[in-house]
Amino acid sequence: MPVEEVFIKKGLKRVELETYLEEELGRTGYGGVEIKRIATGTRVVLHVERPGMVIGRKGRSIKQLTENLEKDYGLENPQIEVVEIPRPELHAQIMAKRLAFALEKGIGVRRIGEMMLRRIMEAGARGVEIVITGRIAGERSRSQRFYAGYLSKAGEPALTLVSHGCAAAKLKAGIAGVRVSIMPPDVPLPDDIREREVPPQPVQPQPEQPAAKAEEKVEEKEEGEKVGDTEAE
Repeated sequence: MPVEEVFIKKGLKRVELETYLEEELGRTGYGGVEIKRIATGTRVVLHVERPGMVIGRKGRSIKQLTENLEKDYGLENPQIEVVEIPRPELHAQIMAKRLAFALEKGIGVRRIGEMMLRRIMEAGARGVEIVITGRIAGERSRSQRFYAGYLSKAGEPALTLVSHGCAAAKLKAGIAGVRVSIMPPDVPLPDDIREREVPPQPVQPQPEQPAAKAEEKVEEKEEGEKVGDTEAE
């Protein structure tokens, strides 16, 4: 099998797995998954808003999820780890799903956009951008953009420091796409200027001169004054 087909096959399987997890864990505030190969099998890290709903009563839900991942998606000995998202307002994927859900409930685009923008910035975000595209007002498709703060749009900071999320809202007029980008607080940007604190250095006391040397210097000074007076005469 050519190398290209291998990568395409892996990508399709990853998309199928993501779709399954979004449908299965939608009520838990699903925010993404990390899959890593380890010596004992496959490590699956689930980022969710409510971990208790993923684990279930006496661990039944997570056991069933483990069996499904191994049987239907070919993960070798999956070991699931559930991680709680500390601040969902700073997670772009969760906020995009919340916004899409609100649009499906009939809340106005401008109202929900401003509301989510304010909520994200109040959570401490450095910058946020919300773009809603589709038939959101009338029959023609258009885009609505909400923006606040500072957000990197290009370069390595935009790829590594900015959280991106997208979702789709099923409206009566058609499908509306939601895209959210959030820059978390306290991220180290390359052009940030920081003052470095230099610890104060202890002052070393000067060693005291011995009394004999001090007397010699006084005598030399007096002799010099006498010689100067003699020459003056």
